[in-house]
Amino acid sequence: MTSRIRLITFDAYNTIFKPKGGISAQYEMEAKKLGIVVSKDAISKSFRPAMKTQLQKYPLYGISQGLTPRIWWEQVVRSTFVKAGATDKGKYKQKSQFTSADGYEVFGDVHSTLQELKSRKISLGVISNSDERVAQVIESLKLASYFDFVLTSSMARYEKPAKEVFDQALALGSKKQDLQASEALHIGDDIKSDYFGARNAGWHSLLLRRDKLSYEEPITSLPGDSENLPVEITYMKELLHYIKAPNKI
Repeated sequence: MTSRIRLITFDAYNTIFKPKGGISAQYEMEAKKLGIVVSKDAISKSFRPAMKTQLQKYPLYGISQGLTPRIWWEQVVRSTFVKAGATDKGKYKQKSQFTSADGYEVFGDVHSTLQELKSRKISLGVISNSDERVAQVIESLKLASYFDFVLTSSMARYEKPAKEVFDQALALGSKKQDLQASEALHIGDDIKSDYFGARNAGWHSLLLRRDKLSYEEPITSLPGDSENLPVEITYMKELLHYIKAPNKI
């Protein structure tokens, strides 16, 4: 693929921003407010299994099953605390700070990179496997002005790596200009959902290897990918080098 890059999309969590201090630390603090004694380490171990179970039971945040994102997340919080050793009593509320700048911080290389891309007249978007509240976070973090659209899995009714998500993003990016998949680039931290999801949709892609959050599994190559290893960057600003020569990605 040798077309000029005219659309760049980003994953949200752990690509553009991350929870302040980590999710486990924030959940531990909230547990104390509720009189629940659970350790940060226990929460770190229980959060991911709780998320995985909830996603399997209620995919796409349970919208088709009558759940709201808030109820969906409250169930994740309850399951996380119980798996961490708390008794299943009371009502575990998801913290409101996870919908605002209070709960997150932007990576240091984000603003300057997005400013440079906007100056080059490149369309920008966000594709996130999340509920619609990620748009509130982006707004609260004063990042919304950079992006032409934010597409979440709850809005798309598909999750990355599904090709349909990237097709919808391409259509959103094409509202101002006609775009081909070969003119689009996606950056994210998940090798399956972000890197190969985009490539399988005909896009370019880069794998952003930031430090992993404590509850996330390390990135590993998928079986059979030894001859198709991902193109990796460590800092977001590195993508500026690649968009000059998209044949490298």
